[in-house]
Amino acid sequence: MTDDMAVEMNGGEAVTPWDELEWGPWPVTAVLSQTPPDPSLLGGDEGLPVTLTVIRGEGILQRPVFDPSLMSYSKAMRAGEPQFASPELAARWHEARCQALDDVIAAIAGSRWAGNLVLRGSILLKAWYGDAAREPGDLDFVVVPQTWLMTEPRTGRMLDDIAQASAAAAAEHGVVRIDAENAMRDEIWTYSRVPGMRLVLPWHAEGLPSGTVQLDFVFNERLPEEPEFTSVPARATDETGQRILAATPALSLAWKLLWLLSDRYPQGKDLYDAVLLAEAAPLPLGLLMRTLVAAEPEWAGRRFTPDALDELDIDEDELRKDYPEIADAVEPLRQRLIAALAPTFAESAALPAADGYTWRLGHLAPRIAQARELLQSEDVDAVLTYVSEESLGMTECIVVFREALGAERCSLEDAAATLLEFRLRGMSSESYYRSRFTTFIQRAVTELGENV
Repeated sequence: MTDDMAVEMNGGEAVTPWDELEWGPWPVTAVLSQTPPDPSLLGGDEGLPVTLTVIRGEGILQRPVFDPSLMSYSKAMRAGEPQFASPELAARWHEARCQALDDVIAAIAGSRWAGNLVLRGSILLKAWYGDAAREPGDLDFVVVPQTWLMTEPRTGRMLDDIAQASAAAAAEHGVVRIDAENAMRDEIWTYSRVPGMRLVLPWHAEGLPSGTVQLDFVFNERLPEEPEFTSVPARATDETGQRILAATPALSLAWKLLWLLSDRYPQGKDLYDAVLLAEAAPLPLGLLMRTLVAAEPEWAGRRFTPDALDELDIDEDELRKDYPEIADAVEPLRQRLIAALAPTFAESAALPAADGYTWRLGHLAPRIAQARELLQSEDVDAVLTYVSEESLGMTECIVVFREALGAERCSLEDAAATLLEFRLRGMSSESYYRSRFTTFIQRAVTELGENV
């Protein structure tokens, strides 16, 4: 460490040099330097995200926050919410950020892409629940239709258009300046969930530290419920705001529960949001199960019970960096969520028992329909390839494959045997894998006969 780096202070605390920040999560005491990292430290498997930016200014402190969506980097980092020594500066800066968010939302609502973007996340909760909701700092969208691939040329055109339209909307209001020319992009959720793209738009305001608006877009996400046009009020002015295509409160809650239950690193902010949503209105079990099964097919063989929320592994230190006011409330929030979901738990418990095969049929109906279409348009191998690539467990594979062929002409045992032979094709160590897959399939067949 050089002498200059050793004495660098930020908000009254010593900063951690960029090259000394190892794999995250990082200590709650770590402080980011306001000097941008050397370009050699950005990008690549061992580097920092290229969209990482830090706010610069006297009396401003930011901590490194672990961002699971950036796990394609060994240092999956974003800068945490800024902490200001001056309450007056903090208020002015947050007001400017609200204006920047308003400008971006207005740009999207008025763009040719408005029908392809479904808004979700914290900005909606702020619109629905006001002061009870946490402060939004970014925008999250699902790109529709589901068949739109992130790698298509129109993705780049859409992001370019949004950046330029946001700059134009900001110029019209004249409060902040959005710098479309220096917009940054990065891929997110590379190794999990569905693929996505992050767009970061720098903004500037007279007499204030600069900031950014972060927009996350995910592709190929199944929508278990149709979105609705929702009014998103302007945050910085008394203007009417925008009507924009958005997830419903019920779907928002179903997604929050999915992330809490399935993510490797569940986040405290999702727990907080889930409590607000669950306490506001009951969650229909059917919508929840469609959401869970669409992303995690093994839920097709389960009931939704309170013990699903027993062991949420929320990192309170990470939550404290952005939302210190709720970081010590993780366990009370979990208890509130369980209480608020009582009607959904009761709906699940009231369903009559059924064997594992019958129980899964309804939940797997969309995949069965897709498999039947493949059988009609192609052949059995196409169906076998489909069920093998759909992140289905062996139990669910057997159900989907058998139903596609027709349960009346394909026994459970025949379906299992066909799947076994397909999985063994081209494997050099066939005897080893035959024994292994046979065990998996026998276990799956047994499970299909057990009551749920």
